[in-house]
Amino acid sequence: MKKRPAITGIVVEYNPFHNGHIYHIQKAREISQCDVLIAVMSPHFVQRGEPAFIDKWARTEAALNHGVDIVIELPTYFALQSADYFAKASVELLNIMHVDTLVFGSESNDLDTIRNAFSFQPEVGRSYAHQMGGAVLSNDILGYQYIQTAQALGIKAIPIQRTNGYHDTSVEAAIASATSIRLNHRVRDVSHTTPLNLDAITTHDISEYETLIRYALKTKTRAHLQSILLVDEGIENLLVKHSNLPLGALIATCTSKRYTTSRIQRTLMNILLDIKKDDVKPPAQARVLGMNMRGQAYLKDIKNDANYVTSFKQYDLKDLELKATTIYGMVKDNKTMNALIQDEISKLILKR
Repeated sequence: MKKRPAITGIVVEYNPFHNGHIYHIQKAREISQCDVLIAVMSPHFVQRGEPAFIDKWARTEAALNHGVDIVIELPTYFALQSADYFAKASVELLNIMHVDTLVFGSESNDLDTIRNAFSFQPEVGRSYAHQMGGAVLSNDILGYQYIQTAQALGIKAIPIQRTNGYHDTSVEAAIASATSIRLNHRVRDVSHTTPLNLDAITTHDISEYETLIRYALKTKTRAHLQSILLVDEGIENLLVKHSNLPLGALIATCTSKRYTTSRIQRTLMNILLDIKKDDVKPPAQARVLGMNMRGQAYLKDIKNDANYVTSFKQYDLKDLELKATTIYGMVKDNKTMNALIQDEISKLILKR
């Protein structure tokens, strides 16, 4: 009888891919002793409510070059939601791929500590970040949701100690946070922190989307805005009221105890992409962005009992992702935008 392979999943954004991510991949393989490692990755927009720093194909290739066997895509409307929805959807997609173990980065590195920190029912209308105050560290907010969803699906959850602070801005060490790399790459040498040559890759910043965001806020009716994902409790009135401000000032002015910066940014991105509340459906199909030969063999093994696609034409959410990619590329020149659109439609990375 053929032994069932050990399949481990990780949830990633790689915004951008750096040395800490290589450590995470290596530790995930080491701890789980997996035969196949699958990463579910945010697409061209990420959970902090911003366009991805680099496109998803460069991030997929980096992952496959450093130990991931298969990369699948987290749909945009899950990437642009709060920690609970982001984490739940990510684990459910990994479950579609028959993952038996989930490895995730954690500041506390202890399942009981993470569980105990969330031993109450979150109050409706308040963000996790503000509910937690200073007691819970950022990745442990996601960690709790990973644990809960994995447990419900019969997936084993294993935390790995993070190697840096999520928002640490230092780039002195070889392992630096994605935040610090994004902040420093234009003004300092960050080549020791990432295997990517960022000088040769087109990067994206939320500031480039200011005009598009203002246009969306100015031209959509209140009724239309209220139909959009994350637009509730009158947040549309706040955003429209301050829509004449520069984007950074708009975000800062709307940030409060009620709404974190990330919550404001996620809402703006959903408005920009015109993602409706009614668009969101539970994860039912996984889209493969790339694989190596080991990953390809595993996909062949599960093709009859796992709902995944490698062809964009067969993807249920192709319209959503094509729109997201088109808007992601609109702030660049036509050549770059058209290349992104063509990649969206036709690209599948196979590492031999």
